[in-house]
Amino acid sequence: MSKKTQIYIVHGYTASAQSHWFPWIKEQFNSADVEVSILDMPDSMNPELDKWMNHLRDYTTGINENTIFIGHSLGCVASLKFIIENNQKIKGVILVSGFIDSTPLPQLQEFVQGKLDCDAVKRLVCKRVVIAAKDDDIVPYEYTEQMASRLEADFYLLDEGKHFLDRDGYLDFRLVEVELNKMLDFSI
Repeated sequence: MSKKTQIYIVHGYTASAQSHWFPWIKEQFNSADVEVSILDMPDSMNPELDKWMNHLRDYTTGINENTIFIGHSLGCVASLKFIIENNQKIKGVILVSGFIDSTPLPQLQEFVQGKLDCDAVKRLVCKRVVIAAKDDDIVPYEYTEQMASRLEADFYLLDEGKHFLDRDGYLDFRLVEVELNKMLDFSI
């Protein structure tokens, strides 16, 4: 009998647990075998790294080889920093429109200070998927592509999608659904 899979969704700057395609993912996957938690990160209009890390520590439990993180935008680097700190092997990550080395938004600079230990991520995270859009008007796709390269992740670059926000038409996200299904079928 396999353990229940836990999926944590970590939103980005100015978002909430009810934003974009996050509730749709939860609706698609919450079941007897899968529990989806959309974390409502603190003060997303003025995020602070320490507060976000404390929130991740407080609201994620039982991280193990059946855990998957989905990060969007700022939620990508926050998730990765937490995974490294937690130092527990997990099933996978899906990172959407993220960045790890630099950010076009100076108010988020503390999240990318210091070099992220990509070797630790590769050691701890079995399946790594990164998604970006060429027309992203918030985080240039090159930032996300660089993150995918450094993490040796499967990289999907869509021609359109912008930052994959609800205002861009993203109330659902089929590619995330497909990749999540692949991860759920994968055994460590």
